[in-house]
Amino acid sequence: MPFIVINSSNAFDPINLLEFATAAEADAQAREIVTAQPLAVVRTAQLINTYSAKVTVTAKSVPEIVADTAS
Repeated sequence: MPFIVINSSNAFDPINLLEFATAAEADAQAREIVTAQPLAVVRTAQLINTYSAKVTVTAKSVPEIVADTAS
């Protein structure tokens, strides 16, 4: 199973989106981040499941409402 590195100190860190083949590769990357950013909180995790979903958006015309001026 793949492993990931999570930089909890920076949700926008691109490393959060990468998968590593081994725990050793993830560990090495995590240590590199902490070396460069000593205040960072970095975790490694083993992926068990990856989920995705699909959303379909539809649009349709709504008939125009004409005001009754005869009243």
